[in-house]
Amino acid sequence: MTRLAFVQLVLFAITAAVVVPYGIYYVVGPAGLTGQLRVHSIMTNAMGLTPGTSVTYRGIPVGTVDSVALDPAGGGARVEYVLDGGVPIPADSVAKATMGTVAGIQNVDIYPNTAEGPYLEDGDLLPAPEDQQPVQMDGLMLEASTLLQGIDPQSVSDLGTEMGASFEGLGPSLAAMIDDGDSLSVQLRDQAPALQSLLARTARLVDTMAGESDSFVDGMAAARDLATQLDANAPVLVYLTDQSPQSLANAQQLFDRYQGTFGSVLANLATVEPIIAERSDALASGLVDIPAGLARLESIVTGDRADFALIATQGPVCNYPTERRAVGDLSPTSPNLNLYCPPARDLATRGAQNAPRPNDLGLQGSTTPGSVIGPPVVEDPILIPTGVDALNYWRSLLEGLGSATR
Repeated sequence: MTRLAFVQLVLFAITAAVVVPYGIYYVVGPAGLTGQLRVHSIMTNAMGLTPGTSVTYRGIPVGTVDSVALDPAGGGARVEYVLDGGVPIPADSVAKATMGTVAGIQNVDIYPNTAEGPYLEDGDLLPAPEDQQPVQMDGLMLEASTLLQGIDPQSVSDLGTEMGASFEGLGPSLAAMIDDGDSLSVQLRDQAPALQSLLARTARLVDTMAGESDSFVDGMAAARDLATQLDANAPVLVYLTDQSPQSLANAQQLFDRYQGTFGSVLANLATVEPIIAERSDALASGLVDIPAGLARLESIVTGDRADFALIATQGPVCNYPTERRAVGDLSPTSPNLNLYCPPARDLATRGAQNAPRPNDLGLQGSTTPGSVIGPPVVEDPILIPTGVDALNYWRSLLEGLGSATR
């Protein structure tokens, strides 16, 4: 063999090693190099599927339809597939006859339910459930045609006429609405942070209300009770509504008349308030003793007159050497806090000097005792009747003498 012939033979072998596998791949696909996997499906309707129809897995071609025939067991149409043996396809996948193009060219797409094994093996059944098959283009077009045929052309014409009449003359208003919508969108965009914050607070408020649902229900029940009471007292509210304006007008006239004196009254209250606050215990005692004294005073009423009696003796009292002021002298004076009445049995004390002192001062600073004057208290005081009692007594005596037996 010559050198040229040997070189040509080597080049032919290299070319064959490259071209033959490529030709096999081009003619029969990847299965020609990696081995074939034959599986089948039973379909109720295999319309449009023919030998050579493309089979895809996740949208990638992995084989073709080998044959389509009636199932010998009578279950429908048996579709045989030749798939690339090098592509692992989960065994729980399903086959769906879909339309690959708008022109109506069919293909079979394999949809996996999981990415894990086990995987399809040669001779396995690839399920093709009828309820998972997509609507075919011919059926879809038939349904659309039926729907369009059911529409009355006159109704469509009337609808167009009525819509045109309804929008007639509304061009400026529609343009204004579009402009307002544009302005509103701009404002919403500008106020987006504030709206976002408002929505966030509203969400927190709703969460809080949900957490306090029991309290909210109680509050609504209280509001319902209040509304019921207001409804029950409607006549009173109507009366107040009628009378309140006049009362408010009278109050306003009163305030207008004495508005110049309100400042003085408030200033005087500021002066009096500390004095009243320091004597709160005495005021509390007075609020208890005054009603009791009034109840006792009521006990002296007999019929339509009051029955008074004068006790001849009161017992000793304290006397203080206080200088008397002239009548009409209204100049301010300072109380003499050094005077006090020495405590003793049946000793009546009088005068402002013996009033209870605030802040628990008691007799602190009291250095000058008063003089005790007056007779001691007797065990059985003599009651001196009033002139009316004496007159009634003599009258009863005279009437007794006049009615006596002579």
